[in-house]
Amino acid sequence: MSRNVKYVQCAMRRSIAGGSVRTTSYIPQEFAKVGRVLRLRDDNAGWVDGWVVECVGDVIVEGDQLPDSHKAIKNHRKSTGDSAPRLLA
Repeated sequence: MSRNVKYVQCAMRRSIAGGSVRTTSYIPQEFAKVGRVLRLRDDNAGWVDGWVVECVGDVIVEGDQLPDSHKAIKNHRKSTGDSAPRLLA
């Protein structure tokens, strides 16, 4: 039987040349501690070190209840007509 991981939404920051980059993501609750330095997976660059947890949310979510941003974007486009082909004038 697989364990059901609990997730918490966290705001994180990573220093880069000339500034910093911020992101918000759901991460496993065991890693959601302010000040903790994490390695996150990036679709383009693989694993990226140096993400510092700055803020931890209050809501704990079961793994099967995580919001699916791709599904939400797809539903939004369908409901607003953004996915329809553009007509040339």
